Amino acid sequence: MGNLMTFNPTALLVIEHNITGLKYFCKTTRFSNINHYKGSGLYWKRHMKKHGKDVKVGILGVYFDKERCLSAAKQFSEENKIGSNIEWANLIPENGMDGAPMGEQHPMFGKPSPSIGQKRPWVGRKGADNPMWGKPSPMRGVPKPKGMDSPLYGRERPSGAGKKSNPVMRIDADGTETKYDSVADAGRAMNGCRTRIHQCCNGKAKTAHGYKWRYAEEIA
Repeated sequence: MGNLMTFNPTALLVIEHNITGLKYFCKTTRFSNINHYKGSGLYWKRHMKKHGKDVKVGILGVYFDKERCLSAAKQFSEENKIGSNIEWANLIPENGMDGAPMGEQHPMFGKPSPSIGQKRPWVGRKGADNPMWGKPSPMRGVPKPKGMDSPLYGRERPSGAGKKSNPVMRIDADGTETKYDSVADAGRAMNGCRTRIHQCCNGKAKTAHGYKWRYAEEIA
């Protein structure tokens, strides 16, 4: 009963990418969305980001006993050489628990990454030893995401760039009008939120910060 009291029911899963065929061995304790679980491994998530999330989930087994779960995960990892087989996205063997232990207890402590020379042959290699040395970037010629083709991408936006703001008028209770260059300036002057002022100017609110507001061009 001790294991049942301290061990959460765990499902061991085999997730396979429908496009690339790459597989990922993992576990989850969330059964409400088990058929939609995508996995959380770093390399696996990068793979899905590149090739999409079209995957299928296979349930290897559900375990209510800690020792049986550990034994099943270890056996499956050893039989399929999880962590070193290029058919799997796992960089270390799945142990059926939450993550791998730290320090010297980690199964990969003091060992080179199993991805060297396999999935990512350039990992850990510099200069002429890197297979990508002297080769063009694989991203060359690939269309940039929307917005990245802008000459301002990655740079500080210059003052005044973009659409010109509309001046707004603050109308006091006695009819006195005060002009501000933009909704943002008015919000700063009121030491408050500019959203309410914007809503007032667009007829979605009657007042903002105790005043009525309208765009300057509407007052002629």
